[in-house]
Amino acid sequence: MGRCEIRITIARPLREVFATYTQPNTFAWSDLRHIRWTRGEPWQVDSRMHIEPQNAFGVVVDQVVTHFEPNRRVDFISHFGGITMQSQVRFKPLADDATQLETDLEFVGNFSRIAGFAVGPAIEAGVRKFYMDFKRACETSAATQSIFG
Repeated sequence: MGRCEIRITIARPLREVFATYTQPNTFAWSDLRHIRWTRGEPWQVDSRMHIEPQNAFGVVVDQVVTHFEPNRRVDFISHFGGITMQSQVRFKPLADDATQLETDLEFVGNFSRIAGFAVGPAIEAGVRKFYMDFKRACETSAATQSIFG
């Protein structure tokens, strides 16, 4: 079993950060190739996404929302390449203009034996990049709004 924790601070208010994360064009700020909701209404408990990552050699992620609290928390169970991963994403206000995003991941599976490399560091690196792209999107959007708004 693998586990990782990621914490990032985003220089934007909580409501804006959460709205960007849950926007209708799901994860548009990421480098994921294709995402579509396959069951239920987006961002509702038991709704399901089909995610095709870039450069994942045909691995597809089936992800279901297991918990949703606006402006506070989103949990997922994901299945991909023989791995099951549980994710908890928490949003915490640090100040009026700063939000901390905390992600805890736990995963199990046998993909490492098949692929011949340690999958834990690859998962952590991919998730870390995903959230750094998210941080950049939140903060860039704010800069653009202040320039043109």
